[in-house]
Amino acid sequence: MKFNFEKLIVPTLCLILLSFGFFVPCAVATVEGVYKTDFGQMALQQTGNKVSGTYNYKGGRINGILNGNRLVGTWTQTNGKGMFEFVFPYDFSSFTGKWSYNTDPPKGKWNGTRIGSVSSGTPAPVKSTPVPKSTDSNISGNGLIEGVYDTDFSQMSLHQNGNRVTGTYNYKGGKIDAVLQGNKLVGTWTQTNAKGRFEFVFSNGFSSFKGKWSYNNDPPKSKWDGRKIGTDSTARPTGITTVETSARPVDVAGSWYGSKNQRGRLNFWQNGNQFSVIMCWPDESDHWKTYKGDGEFDGRLMKIKIYKSNTDGRLVESDYIYYLTISDKNDELTGYYTHKGEKMDRPNFHYYRVK
Repeated sequence: MKFNFEKLIVPTLCLILLSFGFFVPCAVATVEGVYKTDFGQMALQQTGNKVSGTYNYKGGRINGILNGNRLVGTWTQTNGKGMFEFVFPYDFSSFTGKWSYNTDPPKGKWNGTRIGSVSSGTPAPVKSTPVPKSTDSNISGNGLIEGVYDTDFSQMSLHQNGNRVTGTYNYKGGKIDAVLQGNKLVGTWTQTNAKGRFEFVFSNGFSSFKGKWSYNNDPPKSKWDGRKIGTDSTARPTGITTVETSARPVDVAGSWYGSKNQRGRLNFWQNGNQFSVIMCWPDESDHWKTYKGDGEFDGRLMKIKIYKSNTDGRLVESDYIYYLTISDKNDELTGYYTHKGEKMDRPNFHYYRVK
C-alpha cells in the first residue's frame, strides 16, 4: 500500500501540538475554493475524488479526478476543448498547471492561486488592478502604450481604454483586440485573409515590443516585433508614408514544382501553424517515388520527417529529414535534406508555387 505523506502531515502535526497542550484549529486541506488563474476566476467543487468547476473565460468548464495533489481531466469552452493537469501544494493554496487542445499532451501554462472559498458555487469578487496611466504629454491618449509602431507587419496604431487595447495595422485590413497586464499585451488579430493570436512584451516606457503570433488558436511562436515611431492623433504619424511590409503571414498551402530538373512536385495542406505534405519526384531510373510528412512552422522554417508511401497504404521509415524555408512573399521554398543525421553533399534545392 502506498504511503501518502501529504494527506497525513496536517492531522499528524495537529495531534503532536495537542499532546503538548496547544489548542490548534486543524482542518484537512481541500481543493474546493475559488482560484485566480491564467484563464479567469475558477470555482472548484469536489465530490469524492471527482472535481468539477467553472471559470470566467468563454463559458469554461472542467471535470477531473483528484489523485493526491494532482488533478487531471478535461476542459470545454464555447470555442474548443482539451485536457489539463494541475499540481497543488499540500495546502491547496495554489496550483501549477498545463493545458492542451483536444487529446494532445498538455504543454501550455495554466497556473492559479486560491483567493477565496466557494459559496453556493459563486466565485468571490476580485478587485481589478488598474493599468498605469501616462504622465508623458508627448504621448496621445491616457496610456503609455498608445502611439504608432513600425512592426514586422507594417505600421500599427494602438489605442487604450482601461486595460483594453485595440489597434489597426496596414496589412490586409489588420486589426487587434487585446488586454494589457503590466507590460504584456495578449489578444487576437484579424485580417481579411486569416485570424489568430498574439503576445507582445513591451520595454519600460513602451518604446518597443518583442512579440509572437500564430494562426487560429495555436500558441504564438512566430516573430512580430515593433518600435514606437510617433503619436497617434490622426491614426498616422506625421510625415511617414505607409508602406506594406514584404514579410507576410506564412501560407504554404497548394502545389509547388522544382528540383529534380523541375520535375519534382510538392503538395501542402495547412491548418494554422501545422501542415502536411506529399512529395513526388523521379529517381535515377525515372521511376516516381512518393513520400509523406507533416510538422509545425518555426517562423518560416519547416522541419519535415518524411515517410515512404507503399501501394498498400503503409508508411515506411526513410531516415530522411527535409529543412525548408518559405520566402517572405510565400512564392519560393529553399532548403536541403539530411539522411541519418548527416547533411547530403548536394546543392540546396528550390521549389516554386504553381500559379
